[in-house]
Amino acid sequence: MTINLDELSIDELEKLIKQAEAALDKKRKAELKNAQAVLEKMAKELGVDPSELLKGASEKKKTTRKKGAAKKKTGVRKPAAVKYRDPANSSNTWTGRGKRPLWLQDALSKGAKLEDFAV
Repeated sequence: MTINLDELSIDELEKLIKQAEAALDKKRKAELKNAQAVLEKMAKELGVDPSELLKGASEKKKTTRKKGAAKKKTGVRKPAAVKYRDPANSSNTWTGRGKRPLWLQDALSKGAKLEDFAV
């Protein structure tokens, strides 16, 4: 069955989405029932209560889970403090992060030391 979605109206698309979600939910429930039946059959063959199989899996899951893991904060960083300043032009500064600015590269290539520019 092929449906040309471009020809459907918004209402028809929404109805189709609801039908698809209902069909998906129905299939998932059927798969779950099938998996439960397989587990129960295996448990009977092993002579174990099916709830014990699931209980063991849930206990294992609890031990591997981290409680209260802190989320990494995202947002704007505070500007870094200036660590190096050009004595010839005080507006030329560098925080020590990232690539060295050209004014500093030029001075270092002429024999200056990085410590000479420290603030």
